[in-house]
Amino acid sequence: MKNNKLSIVLCPLSIVLCALLWGCKPRSYMGDIPELTPNTDSAAVLNLHPRAVVDSEDPNMVHLIMDDADGWVGLWTIGNKRYARNRVDRRFEFAGDYHVTAAAYNKNGVAPGVTVSFTIETMDEAVCINPDYRSLTGGCDAPEGKTWVLSQEKGYYGLIDVKTWVLEYMTDYWWPADPGSHPEVFDDEITFVLDANMTYRHVTHGKSAFDSEPREILDYEASWEIVPANESVDGRMHLVLSGDGFLPPFPSECQGQHDYTVLTLNDSVLLTKIYKPGSNQAWVNKFVPKQAE
Repeated sequence: MKNNKLSIVLCPLSIVLCALLWGCKPRSYMGDIPELTPNTDSAAVLNLHPRAVVDSEDPNMVHLIMDDADGWVGLWTIGNKRYARNRVDRRFEFAGDYHVTAAAYNKNGVAPGVTVSFTIETMDEAVCINPDYRSLTGGCDAPEGKTWVLSQEKGYYGLIDVKTWVLEYMTDYWWPADPGSHPEVFDDEITFVLDANMTYRHVTHGKSAFDSEPREILDYEASWEIVPANESVDGRMHLVLSGDGFLPPFPSECQGQHDYTVLTLNDSVLLTKIYKPGSNQAWVNKFVPKQAE
């Protein structure tokens, strides 16, 4: 195996918290690190010797390591998530160059971070046979991805008890939307691509909807990730979208949330729910594959 390339670059905190990385699968993470007063010690993180070490037996496993130091807690930024610990082990399934951010904090605040770069030399072939990836994206045989649209049936969008995990047709809904009740979303197309960026493409045709309110929203791209049930906090599969990514229509009470619980995912149905933490109600979105024209 070739030696992995490693570089470390100083970067300001505003960039630290926005550093992007695609193609990794999270396990446990701390999504909310308390806002701390910036620490101006620019050498603090370098003194922890942050580094990326490719596993000697698994070329897709990377060990992100900082030295232990009294009073300091490592803070790794991987994609849109932050991990408050000095060592993070992650698999990166696609070959390519990756960039993560290493910062650290103590009682005085967050020290300026650095970018740690490394190279994955080979693709993990298992990604092509992952059944969830294949159902969502069409797999490695669909380089343009798989496009989904909202179901045209009653209950394509609806309100359910937040504790509901398995939906029987209409019986578990508190309120199922009637077909056509959100006219600006039925032409929306969402596409999931199995590539190094885990590309999520949302074509709105100019408008989408938050609740029943049409909004002008331009087409955009984000990224997606599936958190398997055995790696999530609640033991359920999750579909997480980056940045401002959302599934249409979007419940306005959930603004700021991009984490969807997957109720059903197979070749013909994508059924998700999303809810505001602490709420007793959740919103359901039901998608079916777009038919070839």
